[in-house]
Amino acid sequence: MTRPMITWVAGALFCAHASLQAHAADFKDFPAGTQWVLNLDLKSAQASPMLREVFGQIAPEKRQEAQNKLAAIKAMFGIDLLKDIEQLVIAGNGTAEKGGVAYVYGTFDVQRLSTILAGSKNFSSSQHGSHTVLGWNDDKQKYLSFATPRLALLSNSQTALTDALDVLAGTRAGLTPGSALASALERSGQELLTVHAIDVSSIVGIQPRAQALKQAQSLDLRVRSTGTDSLNAALSVTAASDETAQQIQQALLGIQAITLLRSAEAPESATLASLVRVICQGKTVDVTMSLPKTVLETAIRQREARKAAKEAAATNTPAPAETTTN
Repeated sequence: MTRPMITWVAGALFCAHASLQAHAADFKDFPAGTQWVLNLDLKSAQASPMLREVFGQIAPEKRQEAQNKLAAIKAMFGIDLLKDIEQLVIAGNGTAEKGGVAYVYGTFDVQRLSTILAGSKNFSSSQHGSHTVLGWNDDKQKYLSFATPRLALLSNSQTALTDALDVLAGTRAGLTPGSALASALERSGQELLTVHAIDVSSIVGIQPRAQALKQAQSLDLRVRSTGTDSLNAALSVTAASDETAQQIQQALLGIQAITLLRSAEAPESATLASLVRVICQGKTVDVTMSLPKTVLETAIRQREARKAAKEAAATNTPAPAETTTN
């Protein structure tokens, strides 16, 4: 099996939208030792009036290209990304760089996907209890198991994946109702993305922009669509002391200032930075941003115009004028 086909399989599991049929994630599905959870509610994203309007601004040829890719994925893998995937949750108990286990909630043609993977490089198949664990190599080793026909688990670590299967089977402890991480899995229909982490200092790793959070104890990020005019993002960071919270605030303000200074080379990032507000109250630092639809539409048009200009320069052809599509 060729590498592009493997990439498409991963895309079929990750790059997805909503299904009204699949069940939602429950906090008890995740190991008791989980330290961070990322929850992407694709069902709510597809239902968001603002996102639908913004996507409508994308150039018609780009939308057609996306539709063609979706049709190709459905024909090859039997997955309709606009209907068959509802929710993606990634959970881990170590640094974010090492990754965790992806829980993909949807409807899958298990036999078809298993047959496709069987032709991949370094393919392996083993049993863990009542579940089959499939392994293959696509630049990195990956493991996949269908816990149910509507829940696929994917990880770079076979141990992490089998531990997750044990939690689902009830032979290993899961999160309890009192866990701080349980709130990240609550679904209101408006929150598109939630991230919650505890013991942040052990999770941050070496990513330069994340070092501002190295002294944080916990964080909570929520991105919400409440109407047709804006997206709202709120990050709450809790530190061990008031002094540490102030240090985190200053670090975040420094990142904001640097981003604003780089407006000539990264205008979209600078625009977003200008909308951010950073406030410190006691041990908590709150970072908020309201992103108007007009700003997001402008950023999409600017990005497409730059890409078209770059492609035109490479082929020595005139770049198309920037336009607004409806």
